[in-house]
Amino acid sequence: MYLFDEMNGQDPNQEEWQGDMHPKELLYAQRMSDRLKRFEPDASEALHLAVRAQHLCRWQIPREEYPMDRKGYLKWRNELKSFHAKKASEVLEKVGYDQEIIDRVTFLIQKKELKKDPESQAL
Repeated sequence: MYLFDEMNGQDPNQEEWQGDMHPKELLYAQRMSDRLKRFEPDASEALHLAVRAQHLCRWQIPREEYPMDRKGYLKWRNELKSFHAKKASEVLEKVGYDQEIIDRVTFLIQKKELKKDPESQAL
C-alpha cells in the first residue's frame, strides 16, 4: 500500500482536514481503509488493496474532459475503473504479488458482479 500512497500523495488537488492540507486522493484512500476496518474487520487482503487503490491517480483523468451529462459521466466512470485497475495491477506486479491477488484486486476495482459479489459490494 506504500506505493499506492506515494502515488496518491502526488495529487495536486488538496483537501483540508484537521487544520492541514492533504492530497485529496491520499486522504480519500486513508479514509476508505479506516472505514473498511470498521465495516469489514475480516476483509481479505485483496479487498484492502482494492480499497486503497480504487481512486489511484484519479486526477489524471479529469471529469471536465467529458461531456457534463449522464452519458459523459458514465463514460468517465468506466474509463476510471479501467485506469485504476491497470495502475493497481502495475504496482502490485512490481512489488511481487501473485497473479491471483492482482486479478482479484482489478476485478474489485472494476466493480464487477456488483450485485453478486460481496466484496465488490463492500468496495
